[in-house]
Amino acid sequence: MLIADPFEVLRTPAPAFSIQRAAELLRENYDLRAELAPLVSERDQNFLVTITDGARYVLKFANSAERPEVTDFQVQALRHIARVAPEIPVPAVVPTRDDLLMFEAMSDTGTSHQVRLLSWLDGKPLYDAKGVSSIAGQMGRCLAQLGLALKVFSHPGSDQILLWDIQHAALLIELLPHVRDAALRRLCETQLTHFRESVEPRLHSLRRQVIHNDMNPGNVLVSSNDASRLAGVIDFGDLAHSHLVNDLAIAAAYLCRLDDDPYAEVVEFLSAYTKIVPLSDDEISLLPDLIVARRLTTTMISQWRASLHPENIEYILGDEARSRRKLELTVDLCNENTRRRFREVCCS
Repeated sequence: MLIADPFEVLRTPAPAFSIQRAAELLRENYDLRAELAPLVSERDQNFLVTITDGARYVLKFANSAERPEVTDFQVQALRHIARVAPEIPVPAVVPTRDDLLMFEAMSDTGTSHQVRLLSWLDGKPLYDAKGVSSIAGQMGRCLAQLGLALKVFSHPGSDQILLWDIQHAALLIELLPHVRDAALRRLCETQLTHFRESVEPRLHSLRRQVIHNDMNPGNVLVSSNDASRLAGVIDFGDLAHSHLVNDLAIAAAYLCRLDDDPYAEVVEFLSAYTKIVPLSDDEISLLPDLIVARRLTTTMISQWRASLHPENIEYILGDEARSRRKLELTVDLCNENTRRRFREVCCS
């Protein structure tokens, strides 16, 4: 595997290039003079680039713990999608003046970072689009098309262990001491045991390919003029070679609602997805467990990162109560009734 320690990338501080240094690198490598503004990122450093004619880009500095092969994996996947399915709205990779897709930059502390420039997709994140009609069906169709585009894509950089990849959820056992609340810690431990004993052994028979691996509301864009229209999918930083159904479980984990019909949007999403890419009986059967695994992953990594960065605990755990309720809800819904409902919609 490329990364022996799967905790390394999330433990290593994000790059800390100044706006001035980033602007210099932009001029030197892309002949672009622009205004730069910081963008939020979990483990990398990103800048919004705006040039004088109004065109915008994203300048990305990879975490120093991320191997160049992994960064190239993400870059080449975007290039592949642009070739085989240009209709899918994803960022484009912008070559340097020397026609490179990425280059290396050294920080003031002597760490090496891979840098690339991506096109900016117009729109706003789904989590900012409140009170609009569901776009779950559009998300299902888009993710299915994305999966088909990536089905034949392979790259040496996919050979990594990523904590955000559900197939490796059992590794989260090491994070249990960082879960502060005793009741939540017991719930996490119970679900990790269930995953290791009852879910993980059944994964080996399922389809595997490169997947986006992070269709959350922050990575789904809707049109700025029409919030009921999907405008794009961004952030390929968690790209992984994993089980295809995990892509659906991730999206479904975020579509789950805290109301009388928690899986209403999930059903809409699955219906649209499976009209393009049908699921096997085993994939449908495991889907509720994999949704729980994603909620569990989100909860435990957030708790761990909060312990690593107590100065930023309010930001990291800002939605802790809602996230916990969703974890508890998906655990409660992991039953035969949900499997039956999913099977009916996926096979209709």
